[in-house]
Amino acid sequence: MTNAAVYLRSSKDRHDVSITSQRRELKKLAKSKNLMIVHEYVDVIESAKTEYRPAFQDLIRDIKSPARAWDTLLVLDTSRLSRRRYVAHVFKHDARKNGIRILYAKMPEVDPITNVILESVMEALDEYHSLVSREKGLAGMLENVRRGFRAGGRAPNGYELDYVETGAMRDGQPVTKSRLKPSADARWVAKYLRRRADGESRSLVRREIGIEVPLTTLIGMEWNALTYAGHTVWNVHAEREGGGYVGGSKRRPRDEWQICRDTHEALISEEQAEGLIEALENSKVGKAVSRAKAAGSPYLLTPLLETPEGRKWHGERRRYYRLKAEDGKPGNMVSLDDLQGAVLDQVMTDAQSPEFVHELGKEARRIAKKQDPAKPLRRQLAEIDRKISRAGELSLQLEDPTPMIRMINELNDERKLLTKDIRELDKDAAVRDALANITDDQVATVLKDAADPKALLATVVDRITLDPDTLECQIHYRLPKWLCMASPRNVGSRAKH
Repeated sequence: MTNAAVYLRSSKDRHDVSITSQRRELKKLAKSKNLMIVHEYVDVIESAKTEYRPAFQDLIRDIKSPARAWDTLLVLDTSRLSRRRYVAHVFKHDARKNGIRILYAKMPEVDPITNVILESVMEALDEYHSLVSREKGLAGMLENVRRGFRAGGRAPNGYELDYVETGAMRDGQPVTKSRLKPSADARWVAKYLRRRADGESRSLVRREIGIEVPLTTLIGMEWNALTYAGHTVWNVHAEREGGGYVGGSKRRPRDEWQICRDTHEALISEEQAEGLIEALENSKVGKAVSRAKAAGSPYLLTPLLETPEGRKWHGERRRYYRLKAEDGKPGNMVSLDDLQGAVLDQVMTDAQSPEFVHELGKEARRIAKKQDPAKPLRRQLAEIDRKISRAGELSLQLEDPTPMIRMINELNDERKLLTKDIRELDKDAAVRDALANITDDQVATVLKDAADPKALLATVVDRITLDPDTLECQIHYRLPKWLCMASPRNVGSRAKH
């Protein structure tokens, strides 16, 4: 009896074939072919339009592994593997090269020549179905946006999602759609964008307002300025092709952007938004960043990588990380592939480690229990109360109390705004309580959902230190934002290079 593996994939489509149904069909196929299933690769709610699916990536790696214990792959149909013909062709080529045959449960058995034609036709239909579904999805999205609903995705900084029942029911539950409404961060976001539109430097505004979000987030907010002017914008980003973007630019020309106006409350004016985007488009730094992203820069560790003394490593010729010589200290070069491979492997290993998960959960619980985001506002409120009391006492001692009364009225207006902000923050107490009681299993589930090592790198890694003398690499972790918004302690992990 020959050993076989199965690949199972379900999508977001409610009419898609379930994992259970696929497994049942493939067991029948295995029995009819006298095959023993020894391994399963399962992607749940994953689109076949991308090859970056966790189990599919595992399958690609195992195909090339000499330790693989099977030589036949069972799949329900061609659309399970991919809805992109070039991805399917590359996958089948690698499978044949490594002595693996692929059997489909929903394909008739024909001679080899006919099979080539049949597979090509089925793969073309898979891609056609994907393109038609995309067009229908875009049409539905446009209609949703015109009605003021969010087209999908997370709310940008300064906004939160307000869920509205549509009146329809699905599986006995009311169907909801979301709109954008200003969040507790709206005040600092609006202040930051308005001052940037006035031409003030990013570092100055960031420092004076006390903003703690990454610089890249602030630049992204400026590029999304039209969103902050109350409009919904899409079709901005160019399609990816190979390692870069079609046309060599990350963003499409402005005349190709789709804009639906006045879909939500604005934080800045349209003139301010246009000024921010124009400044970015004309900025030498902005153009350089766009070119680097459009070229598919391979330097994953550049923002994080430094020596123990704080010297920065930089990308070199797309093959190395280089440490520039300075103050009499020599420069060094290390292999980009070797270093990134070691770091990404260690990050994935740590994310699957019960000890790492426990430490992450323990830190989240510790911070959530002591966290009170409204505490600074409560201090401001107490100070305003003291000022109102002092002004009231002074008004009784003055012949003309009008100035004091005017001050009291202004302080009362400020007090009302602060009280509203505190009330909104206190609504999140239930979320903080949930974080304070988060279990290790829940943390592990979230980390598993972010199984892509590159995503984990951006989510949980604070910085990486590489000693130029010993080439010992130290990964310093931080709590992800989805666990806690406070500044966490660092937890170290070593990745040998």
